[in-house]
Amino acid sequence: MNTKLIFKICQIVTGIAFSVALAFIIIYTFFAVSLQQGFSMAPYINNGNVVFVNRLYKNFLPLEREDVIVFYLSGQESIRRICGLPGETVSISKGNLYIDDVLIDTIDLKNSLSSNIDQNVKLGDDEYYVLGDNLDSSNDSRFADVGNIKRANIKGKVWYVIR
Repeated sequence: MNTKLIFKICQIVTGIAFSVALAFIIIYTFFAVSLQQGFSMAPYINNGNVVFVNRLYKNFLPLEREDVIVFYLSGQESIRRICGLPGETVSISKGNLYIDDVLIDTIDLKNSLSSNIDQNVKLGDDEYYVLGDNLDSSNDSRFADVGNIKRANIKGKVWYVIR
């Protein structure tokens, strides 16, 4: 067999192996997979749905209101929607949600079982206030056992949902 041909085959195999290894490192470093357990985010994310998580949002990219994030709570992964951003004041009064005294009319707490909760929470420089889409089945920032979510506990932003 021709040595030039063998050398060319070795170059191709090495290039493919390097490309696969690089792709694996990029995917493992910047993306993750999580499983939704429970009904707190229904109907957007249902119980048993798998979500792809973009880890770049943990440290490098800004998170915004309405982003859905995966975070760690007591060692377990949870998925909720960001409502309050660092430095803001989140208030709940008479079933209404206010951010820095401005009514957020896209979230209606009046029809949820927890509509009688009144809160006034000042978020720290690295804290987020999160709510589940299904307010009656969501253990979220309204409750003391969850509270504000620190950025260090965030795994990343939900990028894609597999239904």
